[in-house]
Amino acid sequence: MSVLPRVGFVGAGVMGLPMARRLLAAGHRLSVHARSRAKVAPLIEAGAESAETPAQLAADSDVIIGCLLDEKAVQEVYLGPEGIIAAVQADHLLVEHGTFAPRVARDLAERAAERGAGFVDAPVTGGPRRARLGELTCMSGGRAEHIEAVRPLLAAYCREIIHVGAAGTGLELKLVNQLLVSVHVAAAAEAAALVDRLGLPARLAKNVLMSGWAASAMLDYCLPAALTPSTAPTGATIGGLSAVQDAVAELSSTVDLPLRVFPAARRVFTTLTDAGAGSGDIAQLARAYDREPSAPAPSSTRAPSSTAEAN
Repeated sequence: MSVLPRVGFVGAGVMGLPMARRLLAAGHRLSVHARSRAKVAPLIEAGAESAETPAQLAADSDVIIGCLLDEKAVQEVYLGPEGIIAAVQADHLLVEHGTFAPRVARDLAERAAERGAGFVDAPVTGGPRRARLGELTCMSGGRAEHIEAVRPLLAAYCREIIHVGAAGTGLELKLVNQLLVSVHVAAAAEAAALVDRLGLPARLAKNVLMSGWAASAMLDYCLPAALTPSTAPTGATIGGLSAVQDAVAELSSTVDLPLRVFPAARRVFTTLTDAGAGSGDIAQLARAYDREPSAPAPSSTRAPSSTAEAN
């Protein structure tokens, strides 16, 4: 691979766009692909070249970086008729930042290896703001030499690049992260709903709760935002996180671990997603409590446990 590799980027969405911009700002040669040219127009204006298909992107690049929305998009872009895998060349590297089932990453790693290429699953955490600042944390799975080879590129937008283990393990850790995020957001939403029903001042409540053991990043964000009539999505939408929760449930089933708290949090997301509010910001999850019937009074009889939602 050349000292200054040719870099291809696909998936210039809310997270991907600032990541690609930082690659350009760092002086890297960048080609981009998107089904909608409007999505990559800011990058082309900043000096990136345009590839008509994922296959062309792969053929023209030494390293191909993806930040795709979900498993469906990953399957289409990598394995479609004009996908990346069919065109990737020997000794080239693929890096995917999207969040999806680890089994998909292991499959892509095997397919890339058959062509003499490498694949790294590299989900990130930190949100769009940290992407713009270059302060993301990356959890990478794959061969150590492949991760070290792409580290200088990822450093354009990641403050920490952690090698978790073999292919798929970066995604496994990211899904653990998403389990916690889901539970934290649901708990913050429930707290916000209770603050609202009690008529407590939101700012005062947030300041007090954030001063002790109840503090969390999601509470800090969600409590005041949930009590605002309209909150523009920051990049984390109810539907987006709900989709990732399917992968969390699948992962827990692979190790025969019945989850208890997560399924309850997941139901809160499902309530709003099913009601057509999936495009709303996660801070608006408290609105689910306006749609739920009153909870039954506590019973001294313990209900049988169920793991249907987690499996």
